[in-house]
Amino acid sequence: MSQLQALQQRMLQAVLADRPPQLPELRNDARADAMMRLAIYRNGYRVRLRDALAIEYPGLGLMMGRRFGNLLDRYVETHPSVHYNIRWHGAGIAAFLEYALPWRERPALAEMARLDWAISTAFDAADEPVLAAADLAGVPADAWANLRLLPQNHLQILSTHHNVEAFRRAADRNDKRPRLHRHDTARHLLVWRQALTVHYRSIGLDELSALHGAIKGEPFAILCELLSEHHDPAEALPRMAGFLHQWLADGLISRCLPD
Repeated sequence: MSQLQALQQRMLQAVLADRPPQLPELRNDARADAMMRLAIYRNGYRVRLRDALAIEYPGLGLMMGRRFGNLLDRYVETHPSVHYNIRWHGAGIAAFLEYALPWRERPALAEMARLDWAISTAFDAADEPVLAAADLAGVPADAWANLRLLPQNHLQILSTHHNVEAFRRAADRNDKRPRLHRHDTARHLLVWRQALTVHYRSIGLDELSALHGAIKGEPFAILCELLSEHHDPAEALPRMAGFLHQWLADGLISRCLPD
């Protein structure tokens, strides 16, 4: 390791340390002493992390209001960034909100964080092929039963008991803060990207079952069987056809494979 690399490493450790050490390389001058110079870098680093987190979590920021800053400061101090890309520093906020006081007493916060993060990661996900309705036009009728519809890899399904999507929508539109509402039963949100736009919507248990089956690689016939657990068996095929039409329009399917 060169002298410059060694100096850079010591500077990095000083910036990240809970208690800044003395660095003989830092000199006093008429404007500031050595510790004040180091403090500028230490504070600047944490402010940059804090600002990046605020960008990744607009819905959570709207939900928490003035207390959002306290959360970000606490997270930055207890979870130093371990990735060279600052964009991934916020990956643990939802888990942090689940165990850290006082936030773990408000489960809506962790749910909101998961939605914000799902939207962020879907936006950054690698581009994939998108299956169109025309691509299925040539599938023979007797091949549909074994046809597998493979969803986009960035597709995510979240479970929530609160109206977190209302907060994210309000944050995106700069609308006023909505009222928090808790649902009696769990709801499911589908998050995906179409072109350059991330979408999210609630889905019912029947569509949830079909999507989980598609993600597992189940053939079309099995997807229909899964729907028959929620509807009359005679309605399963037309119901599945309706879901497929919606999935293709939304760009949820990347490709199809025969058995």
